[in-house]
Amino acid sequence: MNPGPADPFRLPRTVSPERYEIRLEPDLERLTFTGEEMVTVTVRERVTEVVLNAAELQIQQVSIRSATGATLKGEATLEEAGERARLIFPEPLAPGTWRLSLAFTGILNDRLHGFYRSTYKTPEGEKILAATQFEATDARRAFPCWDEPAFKAVFQVTLVAPERLQVVSNTPVASEQAIVGTGRKAVTFAPTIKMSTYLLAFVVGELEASEPIMVGLTPLRIWSIPGKTHLTAFAREIAASSLAFFEQYYGLPYPGEKLDLLAIPDFAAGAMENLGAITFRETALLVDAGAASHAELERVADVVAHEIAHMWFGDLVTMAWWNGIWLNEAFATFMEMLAVDAWKPAWERWVTFGVSRAAALALDGLRSTRPIELEVRAPKDAEAMFDSLTYEKGASVLRMLEQYLGPEVFRRGVRGYLAEHQYANAETTDLWKALGAAANRPIPQVMDGWIFRGGYPLVSAGVDESRRAVVLSQKRFSYLTDGGEEAELWQIPIALRVGVRGGAVIKTLLLAGAEERVEVPGPVEWVLVNAGGPGFYRVHYAPDLLRKLTRRLPQLAAIDRFNLINDAWAATVAGLMPLRDYLELTTQFRAETDRNVWAVLIGSFAYLNRVIRPELRPKLEALVRDRLGPAVERLGFVSEPEESDLVRQLRADLVRTIGTLGNDAELQAEARRLYQHSLEEAGAVDPSLLPALIAVLAHAGGEPEYDEFVQRFKTGKTPQEEQRYLYALAGFRRAELLGRTLEKTINGEVRAQDAPFLTRALLVSVYAREAAWEFVKGNWATLERQYPAKSGIRRMCEGITALATPELEADVREFFTSRQITLGGKTLEQYLEQLRVAVVFREREGPGIETFLARRFLTR
Repeated sequence: MNPGPADPFRLPRTVSPERYEIRLEPDLERLTFTGEEMVTVTVRERVTEVVLNAAELQIQQVSIRSATGATLKGEATLEEAGERARLIFPEPLAPGTWRLSLAFTGILNDRLHGFYRSTYKTPEGEKILAATQFEATDARRAFPCWDEPAFKAVFQVTLVAPERLQVVSNTPVASEQAIVGTGRKAVTFAPTIKMSTYLLAFVVGELEASEPIMVGLTPLRIWSIPGKTHLTAFAREIAASSLAFFEQYYGLPYPGEKLDLLAIPDFAAGAMENLGAITFRETALLVDAGAASHAELERVADVVAHEIAHMWFGDLVTMAWWNGIWLNEAFATFMEMLAVDAWKPAWERWVTFGVSRAAALALDGLRSTRPIELEVRAPKDAEAMFDSLTYEKGASVLRMLEQYLGPEVFRRGVRGYLAEHQYANAETTDLWKALGAAANRPIPQVMDGWIFRGGYPLVSAGVDESRRAVVLSQKRFSYLTDGGEEAELWQIPIALRVGVRGGAVIKTLLLAGAEERVEVPGPVEWVLVNAGGPGFYRVHYAPDLLRKLTRRLPQLAAIDRFNLINDAWAATVAGLMPLRDYLELTTQFRAETDRNVWAVLIGSFAYLNRVIRPELRPKLEALVRDRLGPAVERLGFVSEPEESDLVRQLRADLVRTIGTLGNDAELQAEARRLYQHSLEEAGAVDPSLLPALIAVLAHAGGEPEYDEFVQRFKTGKTPQEEQRYLYALAGFRRAELLGRTLEKTINGEVRAQDAPFLTRALLVSVYAREAAWEFVKGNWATLERQYPAKSGIRRMCEGITALATPELEADVREFFTSRQITLGGKTLEQYLEQLRVAVVFREREGPGIETFLARRFLTR
């Protein structure tokens, strides 16, 4: 993928780096750094200038030396808009090897990208550490470099810091030397493997490490700020298991010399896969396993496994350009499921992954969706690709392909791909070639439609007149149809289970045409499409088949029940199924025992809460109590010793929902009692239930609860406890309390990494959304300045999808249009379409909702 000569976003290929020797000296008091680097470069054709990336840097000295020792001094011209530096020399540089020397300075910014500062409070006062976040294109803020993934090179880093501080980088320490009379030390790290700039990392600050454990030949440690080492054991356990699992699965040794996982107090993303020095936000790494909920533990396990999977898929083999981000992220998401499932089979991660797949289906059902892989020109478009289409849809289609080819065949293909392209860059076509060789079948004809085209099919199922054949047809699914769906076809791997007299028949096929008949040996009694749930598509059953399948709910696997209700809800939102039919269908799930199935039901009730008129909420609350009540009564509030983690988390999900969305006064009183008991006696309440109790008390509470939760947020003993109380502040209903929470998102009380998510939660709340939207409009410039660069505003703006009234929608569109705001890629277009879908649903189903609720539920 060579860029054109005039491409403003790609560097010329005339000069490329082979090795960087970088020396950086951060000043944590002045919040600046100085740097020097020596870059060994290959000049491929005669040039008079060297073009590379630099942003927010000042380059003071430039020189270059040839292999013969001749040295030329140069001058640097910075192009701020293009984030480039042009190094101009008085004589042409001949083809060959040269040594480029640069001296430069920069700032430790507060935008959580590049080389930045993170602050935290201790009894001794505020502390500062310096950390890096370079993906996608922010290494250029730390040192001048060729900041594109295809420019792989070897890096050797030296960090100069006060002797009392710890310094960590991608590789082990090669040497450490005190700088006499300065109280500082120079720490030089071993050279890295050949890798991309965005994977380099360094952290400087007061840090503590867990005792190292050996996983094969690799020492593994967890780093944190002082006083939090006791929260590292769980992450170390899943990290060790994942590292061993991946070495075996990939058939290649871990490509680094050591593996450090570092918790950073301020971190915009969840984590970053820097080779050998993975950085995390604290909630994704540090946890008290005895006090955390199952959901909180699951998040830590998933993120740790995901990042370690990247050490091979992303770090060892890297996409050639940002259009291939999915090769990194989708595979790491797929692999995290495999690793965690192998570590904790009782967690049933592939069943739970159905919820993640559903999130991708929801986004990909928009007309404004995008392909998993698409052309990327500007780096800002790459930033917008870190979404559920890249992660969850990408992982879903990989899982579909794995199940279609068979797990062992799939693994052979992955091993071949990694072995052939290690230390280099690759394209999607390289992966297809390797998988095709392992499977001895053409992969592109099956997969290209899933990767290079947006959207997915709706598979309709019926029976023919003889009732001895299942009729399957496909068309594109869309929440808002425009008449163009019929012409689009996919090659769809389908697992079909058909009930006939005396048993069930299992059929597998590749549905490639618009329609296909599948004959079975006897009259069809029932049909299950996408059996086992790996397919990335929706299923729409003929009414009689849906009724028959619903009667078989107790016999269906959890993932099949999940798909049934999830597809039914999507069909309802899209206008393919009457809302009254969906609400009647939900009555069949009162005895449901799977947490993921309940997630769909709860999500659909929350969606209705956002679109109905406020005066109807008491009736919707009654519906929620009716549907959830039997399950809450069955489970109670106290966990049994033999209960699984999934059942304990289900209890919490149900209690949270019936106490908030159901507004159940009796449950709220019991929640208050149990919460008080938890304060009086540690461990008295199941850890999975406690966050739900906090959410219920916020919904029912007033100023005393609010003040208590603010204080507990500020003094939380673990990252998870801090987050529970922080996000509970968005769950209160009184306007003056919500106003105080909005102010906290910009007045410094809430970390910049968390503020966008808190604001988003307030936009989603039916009690806060109008005030939150006015706040966002009125403080837009402040939010842009304070929230993490690139990602903060984008994440906050997801909340506009819940402003589901015609009046709010019109105001939202006018605001973004008049300000000419963009969020990168198709992000804003997708948010606005999701809002449009909700408003269309409200206008179409509003009368039906009112009639259904009025007839079935009396206001309490």
